[in-house]
Amino acid sequence: MSRPRKDRREPSRDVTVSKALSYLLRHAAEREGLKMNSQGYANVADVLAWKKIKSLKVTLPEILHAVDSSDKKRFALLHIPSASADTSKEEATTEPTKSTVPDGTHPGPASSEDDSSKVLGSAPSTSQEQQNSTAHALSVEDSDPSHFLIRATQGHSIKTVDAASFLERLSLSDDAPETAKALPDTVVHGTYHAAWPAILASGGLRCMSRNHVHFATGPSLESIMPEGRDGQVKLLDSRKDLQNGHVISGMRRDAQVLIYINLKKALEAGCPFWRSENGVILSEGMDTGESNGKSAKQKVVPLEFFDVVVERKAGLGVLYDNGKVVQELPAELAGKPHPKGKRVDPRGARGTKKEARKNEENARN
Repeated sequence: MSRPRKDRREPSRDVTVSKALSYLLRHAAEREGLKMNSQGYANVADVLAWKKIKSLKVTLPEILHAVDSSDKKRFALLHIPSASADTSKEEATTEPTKSTVPDGTHPGPASSEDDSSKVLGSAPSTSQEQQNSTAHALSVEDSDPSHFLIRATQGHSIKTVDAASFLERLSLSDDAPETAKALPDTVVHGTYHAAWPAILASGGLRCMSRNHVHFATGPSLESIMPEGRDGQVKLLDSRKDLQNGHVISGMRRDAQVLIYINLKKALEAGCPFWRSENGVILSEGMDTGESNGKSAKQKVVPLEFFDVVVERKAGLGVLYDNGKVVQELPAELAGKPHPKGKRVDPRGARGTKKEARKNEENARN
């Protein structure tokens, strides 16, 4: 006799709108014909005209609210008074866009096509400038959606989005405490029991359908193993966030296995890492020389950069330490499906039967 299915609560309208925006801006823009520039910016007027958003009767204030209220700062916004629904379909697809200059002031409306090109010619180059641009866009009183551009801050699978145009590349030369670019103390990838054995077997973490592997800057190893690597691990309570009750961008709160990266070792070896506007650390990995069957080389963040791997759902503690397997994950854990019923890709990414469904699940991360 089958168990009765639990009633699932319908997501709130805020969540529905946010998920629709994430899916469109991270994954579906090209397929849906949405014009987008190399930074991933699209005109809000065009976004509101997309069939899913249109069917929900989403308004400009709701778009602005989605940007402002996102716990993981999933979206960036620009206010471009010179933009319009007509011009955005060409201009906003070719050049990056800037709404604030480095000192945080607004350049003002463009008075001509030449002025507009100047405004569109350079983008906020640091995380702080990007945050200033979004804050300014949220503060203006303008009811014309064609005067706003929006993008997802990270998580893209759209290959035409150029990460180098809007992400901060991490560098060993920038690692100074007094600089805004200081390297994060913690870089950690959260995954699930079913993925870990395959990640280990395949030699590391791969991007899969996305453009990058995602890492968070917490929780620190010290916070989950306060007695050291030989001590007890704090058990995961998936009802709470992973870091002192605060949301962590770049990781799901129910991650069962935490993979800590030796960032300096990885950077020294030439493995690229980037920082997004919302603080997520990203890497496309390094070339392996292998083909994925589509003439493209597979990239991986190799095991050699894994500092320590910790299991914290069952309290096992350290699974992998400094290049060596400390203990195998029990078969009864490795064989369990994803806790929410999602299939797990054998190389660590969450997969589903259809690409679109997989990307929709990824849209909330």
